Amino acid sequence: MDNYLEKIEKYLKAMSSSERSDIVKKIKSVMLELQNTGLNSEQIIERLGNPKELAKAYLGEAISKNSKFSWRKFGAVFAFCTSFAGASGMLVLPIISTLSIALMISGVITPIGGIIKFVGYLMGYDIAEITIQIGAFTPSPMQFLPTSIVIGLLMFLLGKVLWRLTINYIHAISQNKKTVY
Repeated sequence: MDNYLEKIEKYLKAMSSSERSDIVKKIKSVMLELQNTGLNSEQIIERLGNPKELAKAYLGEAISKNSKFSWRKFGAVFAFCTSFAGASGMLVLPIISTLSIALMISGVITPIGGIIKFVGYLMGYDIAEITIQIGAFTPSPMQFLPTSIVIGLLMFLLGKVLWRLTINYIHAISQNKKTVY
């Protein structure tokens, strides 16, 4: 049973040590309860199932508890993708999670570029390196700041939607894997 718990802990390495420790304690408690009902070690391990699948369920649950973005959570999403998600997750999760971060960062940077370009215009400078072109439309210097704010806001919101989609996808994958009892 100790070997089983070590495997669980190994598969949960993307989590904080306190979260990992709590999960291992919970599983150990379940093991002791099952042992008190007369089951032997092999029966207990058989009932708990594959340690990788059980760890996947706990990791997915931990990721999907709170949909707010953090770099630590992004690391856990990456670990979930590479360790547990299977063929669809290996393609879908990295794309939507990375795209969500890229869009949120771009959504912040774009209005900053707009402010810089607008201030440069007010000071009599044309900063040619900062530009927006959507098809044939290129905003005038007076349109540049509001256009950059709108585009930045849209990119940021799309990034948030994709992050939420990432969390929901992980939750759906891990939901049916958690069968401790």
